[in-house]
Amino acid sequence: MLEKIQRWSRRRKFQEGKTLSQFIARDVRRDILIVSAARIDEGIITGHVRTTNVLYASRGLAPQPEFEPAKELHINEIWHWTGQSWGGLPDATSIVDHLPGGRAD
Repeated sequence: MLEKIQRWSRRRKFQEGKTLSQFIARDVRRDILIVSAARIDEGIITGHVRTTNVLYASRGLAPQPEFEPAKELHINEIWHWTGQSWGGLPDATSIVDHLPGGRAD
């Protein structure tokens, strides 16, 4: 019975054409545009991912990124963030690392 409810919930949440958004760090938001949910019972969707540092984007320090090409995503890993708790750029670096002259450590 519980498995039936979980499948129903997943199908409702991960509908094709829907965009899901969630903060994965204090200033980093991930958007997922779902392309296909045909394998949702296996825990896999196909979608476009966009990870944005909202502080950098709102201040004009980094451009608003485009969605990545579609790829298969495991739904239990889509909100996993490996960067710092205060975000940074999607490649886990800081805006300072990309300024002319780099970082003076």
